[in-house]
Amino acid sequence: MRTNRMRAGKACLLASLLPLPFAVVQAQGLALPAGARLQLDGGRLEAAGGDVLVDGTLVLGAGELRGVGALRIAAGASADFGSGTATLTGDWENRGTFLAGSSRVELRDGPAAVSAVLGTNLFANLSLVSGSGKRYRLESGLTQAVGGNLQIQGLGPAIQVDVTAPGSVAYLNLLPGGSQTIANVGVSDVHATGQHLAPTQTNQGGSGNDSGWFGGGVVIPRTPVPALSPGLQLLLAMGLVLIAMRRRGLAAVSRG
Repeated sequence: MRTNRMRAGKACLLASLLPLPFAVVQAQGLALPAGARLQLDGGRLEAAGGDVLVDGTLVLGAGELRGVGALRIAAGASADFGSGTATLTGDWENRGTFLAGSSRVELRDGPAAVSAVLGTNLFANLSLVSGSGKRYRLESGLTQAVGGNLQIQGLGPAIQVDVTAPGSVAYLNLLPGGSQTIANVGVSDVHATGQHLAPTQTNQGGSGNDSGWFGGGVVIPRTPVPALSPGLQLLLAMGLVLIAMRRRGLAAVSRG
């Protein structure tokens, strides 16, 4: 396995250096300029707590982003996460193109007591975990969707999920077929618009306005009633007409 190691105050990796298959790149943050492409393949970028700023093209493949502060995808930039993993302690912000693949995005405890999830995102797997009661803020007015596993867990004090503009709702959509691992969470101004979230639990410290969450029991999904074909609808209508006519006839006989 080939190992490349780079140490710098702020790394700016240009396209001429890439791809970096099976590499370990150590740098205090990364600024990927417009027109540049970073392709990790099976490599790993250790950001040492610095931010990753994407103005070009980032391709993880099966690679890893570790020790990231904030990750920001600028307008016009793209990030294809493939089957990779990214672990952050700061904000996640997507203003460009984010392709989740089967990847996993993890937000964890770090120097910041509050982290935000900004922009509209469709995650494959999203994990929000804290042992300190950290607050995760979803951008008000926007939707965060998850197609795979949604993990929200407070390992000590209850983890808090709220919004960037208090009183203005944000939306969290666990898509059909997705799974949830949720425990010890408080929710404020966040509506679940897909699967019902944490249906057997209660709001732990949130202010409420938590439509689609909690409820104290298992939510039984509605079973759709199959629609009748046009032919069956016509037969049903004719049958109802005949029943009505028969009732009228019987009523007339009884009056006579």
